[in-house]
Amino acid sequence: MLELIDTAITETRSAGRPDLAEKLIKCRRQLTTGAWHVLVAGEFKKGKSALINGLLGVPVCGVDPVAFTAVPTSVKHGDKPAAYLVPEAPADAAQLPPPIKIDIRKAADYARTGLADDGTRLRAIETTVKRELLADGLVLVDTPGLGGGFAAAAASATMRALALADGVIVVTDASQELTAAEVDFVKHAADVCPNLIVALTKTDFYPQWRRILDLDRQHLKAAGIDAEIVAVSSVLRELALDTGDPALNAECGFPVLVERLGSRLLADHAAKSVLAAAGVVRNSLRQVADVLATEHAALTKPEQRQATMRKVEASGERAKALSSPSARWLNTITDRFADIQAAVDADLTDCTRRLENEVTKRIKEGDPTKEWSEIVPWLQKRTNEEMTDVHTRLIRQINELADDIAALFDATADQVDAVSRGTDMSVGHDLKLEGLASKKGGKLEVGMHAARGWSLSSSVVTTVLVTTLAPSLLIVLPITAALGSVFAWRAVRSYKTTKLDAARAEALRASAVYLNQARVDANRAAYDLIRHSRGKIRDYYLDQAQELVSAARHEQEAAMRAVQADAQAAATRGAAAKAELDRVSALLASAERVTQKGRS
Repeated sequence: MLELIDTAITETRSAGRPDLAEKLIKCRRQLTTGAWHVLVAGEFKKGKSALINGLLGVPVCGVDPVAFTAVPTSVKHGDKPAAYLVPEAPADAAQLPPPIKIDIRKAADYARTGLADDGTRLRAIETTVKRELLADGLVLVDTPGLGGGFAAAAASATMRALALADGVIVVTDASQELTAAEVDFVKHAADVCPNLIVALTKTDFYPQWRRILDLDRQHLKAAGIDAEIVAVSSVLRELALDTGDPALNAECGFPVLVERLGSRLLADHAAKSVLAAAGVVRNSLRQVADVLATEHAALTKPEQRQATMRKVEASGERAKALSSPSARWLNTITDRFADIQAAVDADLTDCTRRLENEVTKRIKEGDPTKEWSEIVPWLQKRTNEEMTDVHTRLIRQINELADDIAALFDATADQVDAVSRGTDMSVGHDLKLEGLASKKGGKLEVGMHAARGWSLSSSVVTTVLVTTLAPSLLIVLPITAALGSVFAWRAVRSYKTTKLDAARAEALRASAVYLNQARVDANRAAYDLIRHSRGKIRDYYLDQAQELVSAARHEQEAAMRAVQADAQAAATRGAAAKAELDRVSALLASAERVTQKGRS
């Protein structure tokens, strides 16, 4: 593919199309060093940051026995070490705030706090280091931990990022076999990003790691998940790099993980990149071939020159129409993305209302003071499922729009010969469910509240206390206290009912706050994706339209030269144009074979 691109660059330059040559140079650069993102995800304290440090051989990501990674940290290749803080944009901000450059040695501290020096929340941290592993465009992203797997508060944000990633490494450790929550997360991760590897860390610390590895494989197989598990030790890796011991380096498992990154994750990305590059080559060479074919026809068929001139003039008009602000494809992009934004808003409204109804029913039918520990992960999991589905539908709608715009653009430009496609990634934010502040009152507290509320005699107070603490002891009390105990029981029941109602109200409030925040974050992520995709698709086809304008101009110039050439010059140039056309056609056939091979 690289050889084909280099040859195409030479041909486009020879044809007087430096714009196409520059496009092919960018394509070659993208093919060799283009970014491909691999997210490192998993639960808290499983060794994600240590895994990235082990892969790179430098402590870029912070490793702490207590503190957690709070914001995503990306690591890409760069000639010099550098780090930037990416602040979170205010809700009313017209544009994103600029990144803040910091000392790379402090990046880990900011990753743990998630805050800039002025207290601004961070959206991400971007770092660059010079490492051979990253030289081909690999970008490793250390994500915040997920306590509870797919039932974690941040899981929907992680799922949004996974849906746009080129690959994912799910990290677990050898302390225990995969939990049901971890298996559930791996299953969801594999659904949105099939290019997946599981890493089993801390094999140096747990002697039974081989047994855990076998159990983990069985769990994944039982869940129908086709994912390889690679066992690694970050401690042994660090020791191997410090001592230069090749045997220790082989034992740590990281060479196997690096090989899998290349053979599985990179190979998949490379295949897609080759297909995209073949499309760019075909598009560029086709424009050159059209000009040569027009020139050759005008030179060798004098009787058709007038018809040829009319044809190229008509092509020029169509090309100009494609690049004008009133072009149909451009208006379609504006209208359809507005429709997509409205559909996402409606989708989020529907799923939020559905979640509110579900959680309201569950809270009102139960006792949140007893069931809150079960309600929280259930609500978070349901929210993650709904928000992930919304994001998946959004990506599908954008892809469908890209296909429709391609078809519309090509249908309008079919006689000017244009072909097409495009998309990109972002990392979302996490969110946290606020805890329920309602405490469960003890029996003594309930009895005292009831006694104070009724202002009864001391004998009644005694009755209430004994009744609430041990109802069976009531039989030893005087008969005169029985009437008072009836009133006290009513007070106790009333207080319990009031406290339960208060607990339910507090639970509903906390759930509403969580769902509202989830919707806000999902809507912000959707808006960012829509804005980014709209700009990418629009700019791509504007460039295509400008290329067609340039191609039409070159056709007109070639046809004009042919009309003005004398017989001898026409014969000489006609033979040369035919040779060039044959050469370009052969290159087009090669690009088509590469495309067919890649698709098969």
